[in-house]
Amino acid sequence: MSLISHRSILYLLLGLLTIFVLIGHQLVPPMDRDEARFAQASKQMVESGDFVTVRFQEDLRAKKPVGIYWLQSVSAQLFGDDDIAVYRVPSLLGLLLALVGTYRAGLLLYQPRLALIGTAFLGTSLVVFAEAHLAKTDALLMGLCVWQQLSLLMIYRAYLDGTTPPRSAFLAFWVIMGLAVLVKGPIAPLLALLTALSLVIWHRDLGLLRRMRVLSGLAIVAALVLPWATLVSLATDGAFLDIAIKGDFLAKIQSGQESHGAPPGTYLVLLAVLLWPACLLLPRALLSLRQILANSEARFLVAWLVPFWFIIELTPTKLPHYPLPVLPALALLCVVGIRTALPQAKLVRYTITSFEFFSLLVAVIFAMLLIWGAINYGGENSVTAFAFAGLGTIAAACASWFGLQWILTQNIRPLGMMLAAAMAFNIFAIAGLLPSLHRIHLSTAINKVIAQMPTRPAAIAAAGYHEPSLVFLLGKDLLLLNGREAAFFLGEASGGVALIESREHEMFLETAKALGLKLDTPIQVSGINISKGQSAIMLIYRVQMFDGASRTG
Repeated sequence: MSLISHRSILYLLLGLLTIFVLIGHQLVPPMDRDEARFAQASKQMVESGDFVTVRFQEDLRAKKPVGIYWLQSVSAQLFGDDDIAVYRVPSLLGLLLALVGTYRAGLLLYQPRLALIGTAFLGTSLVVFAEAHLAKTDALLMGLCVWQQLSLLMIYRAYLDGTTPPRSAFLAFWVIMGLAVLVKGPIAPLLALLTALSLVIWHRDLGLLRRMRVLSGLAIVAALVLPWATLVSLATDGAFLDIAIKGDFLAKIQSGQESHGAPPGTYLVLLAVLLWPACLLLPRALLSLRQILANSEARFLVAWLVPFWFIIELTPTKLPHYPLPVLPALALLCVVGIRTALPQAKLVRYTITSFEFFSLLVAVIFAMLLIWGAINYGGENSVTAFAFAGLGTIAAACASWFGLQWILTQNIRPLGMMLAAAMAFNIFAIAGLLPSLHRIHLSTAINKVIAQMPTRPAAIAAAGYHEPSLVFLLGKDLLLLNGREAAFFLGEASGGVALIESREHEMFLETAKALGLKLDTPIQVSGINISKGQSAIMLIYRVQMFDGASRTG
């Protein structure tokens, strides 16, 4: 097929992914905790008109720089600021940037058909597909990192050729790095630094650094970042950057943050999950490591992947999205496995075959997780949940079957069918099953009850259940109290509603009784607080409008 036809397939892939992800954006409720925090802070940015300081309710939110909030705010101003879907649009943009950049990088290593397969490897990763559905920084950061690294690859090729890098590559590299700093701080510069230093060590020559024009480039990054950094420092008396650096970045490096600690090697163990189903080809690709290192572009991919992977393995805090900046490089390296034959040595042959069959079993694990989720969290939508779990199981089984056919035949067609089945699995799991797990969407259920009330409450307070998704759905004026404070709130707020979690219920009732409050029979909503991993029962109270002892007429 010609290059144009492969580009047409790429555009078709991008178009289908866009449609599927946008559908998921509309169906998946706000997720705790990070997504809801990002979306709520962006909503408040639009409402307040303050595009410098990031806040969640009245608290300073200094977890990440301002870039993602700007993009989400633009989306909210274009499409309305009430629906969670509008805040997810930048994540879709990040996915598309990553896929196009991966394809462009793949064309420098492979024939167009193989570059397209490498791109599909990335697009069918469940982690990548899931992140594109969340209003967070990570999908966008991945997209920016791909283009940053693609620009660095252009500079590296000029170094190898002994020529001056294109001015466009120099500008793109440093401008994109500056934008990535505004999105997620030092991650993109760290990735570029590790890649460049690895190549410098490999060649034992500083020529690459000279062609990168580091001092001029850092001036570009500073010109992009310092204006906002200065304004936010002035607006918060330096508190924003202090919290961002000491309270977030350094805390993650020093210890496992927010119960997300895990030992070194965790990502290596989970590799088959992070890049399923492309992980099927990874063992054969590793067999060609010598040939990979002999090729300049493939060597660049190794320099992109390995040092950064090593760093995140050593970082105490472990989250599934941390490897995203290097997954495009890993996806492209997996392509090498397509044309790598098994060796004659029995031990190596059996080892690789064992890993290949293990990678097929990942689909079984995924299918079991879907069924387990439908059983435990389907709630009143259990029929729908089981339907999507069943469809996902069929898709996972098909992916494994076609993967087996590739192992047996080495033909490209079963590989393409495997990727198509994996994409179907992702759609059924994320856009189908996840919204159907009624019990984990407790905030959405509470919001539905509030919306069905004859009159909108004048004020709302929550005791015991303080998840960000509830704030996003009910508004920044939601009061987050304990049971005692919620009783005083009902006594003072005419027409108010109190949302009482069962663990705060006794304290709330004791205080309400002491205050002489006459309460309506509460509405009960139950579910799972996924942030804490525990069941939650919410009791929705209002003060009686009329005294039950009074008479009319």
